[in-house]
Amino acid sequence: MKILAATAAVAALLTGAAQADWAPSGPIDFVIGFAAGGGTDTLARLIAEDIQAQQGWTVVPKNAEGGGGAVMAREVMAAEPDGQTIGFGITDTFAYGMLASRDPGYGADDFTYLATIAGTQMAVVAKADRGWTTMTDVFEAMRGGESISFGTMTPRLADGAYYIGLQNDVEFNIVSSYKGGRAVLNAINADDVDIGWVAGPQAGGVAAGDLVNLVNGEDIPLSVSPDAQSLSDIGVEYFFGATFLAMAPAGLPDDAREALTEAIVAAIRTEGTKSNAFIERVFVLKVAAGPDAAAYVAKEAADAEALLDATSQ
Repeated sequence: MKILAATAAVAALLTGAAQADWAPSGPIDFVIGFAAGGGTDTLARLIAEDIQAQQGWTVVPKNAEGGGGAVMAREVMAAEPDGQTIGFGITDTFAYGMLASRDPGYGADDFTYLATIAGTQMAVVAKADRGWTTMTDVFEAMRGGESISFGTMTPRLADGAYYIGLQNDVEFNIVSSYKGGRAVLNAINADDVDIGWVAGPQAGGVAAGDLVNLVNGEDIPLSVSPDAQSLSDIGVEYFFGATFLAMAPAGLPDDAREALTEAIVAAIRTEGTKSNAFIERVFVLKVAAGPDAAAYVAKEAADAEALLDATSQ
């Protein structure tokens, strides 16, 4: 998947004139599709603070967790398209999560996609003392008779683990009961599972040499191990990281869309803002704006549909 870094081309797309011509007529509700207190909630609230500081707008964060972002999506969809409601979630809510649900209560066309914001550092992780450096090493161990358990934390990642095995003629014991990457990492360190998907908390352990990123689950290089084996090297054409996204209801006027998008991109890309510092420390900037954000979501949805078809057979 092509990732658009926010460059001069993005800056040209987001014109200052549009922002000067539009401002919200009241407070902006910033609807966060996650529970309060976690890293994603923190990121959303810092973005809201930075927008408020830079633009002088009143931005009010509120949590609407549940259903993998579906509760947030339904609330944003039902709001007036006047620029006073923004949703904050992940692209998966409008791709795999939407397709896997029988009736999520919304569709991809019910939203105006403003910008992708940041990405995780998803990888399949193992303890370094297991002696594996790539997933290929794990496959060789399995073909030699070793049983390997694979920790996951979402249905999409469980499907990803299954598909990796399917493409390489091995079968993992997939453990899908974990709530978050930190829980999977704890299970790896405790030897409760052999390998697992982790989305960033492994960075310190990898840097220290205690853990290894066996394969990169993202569509961009991992910060701590940029030379990690790629999914394409093991016959997998999909990616499994989470990409954070801001959206508004469908029908948002162009001037409001451009002003809101510019405000979000300025908040996260300006060196010294709280959100920029947090992303640099915990996540990675991953900016696609306006039509490019919509194209990113559409590509992820197409990949999710293909993955669901491949794993349902």
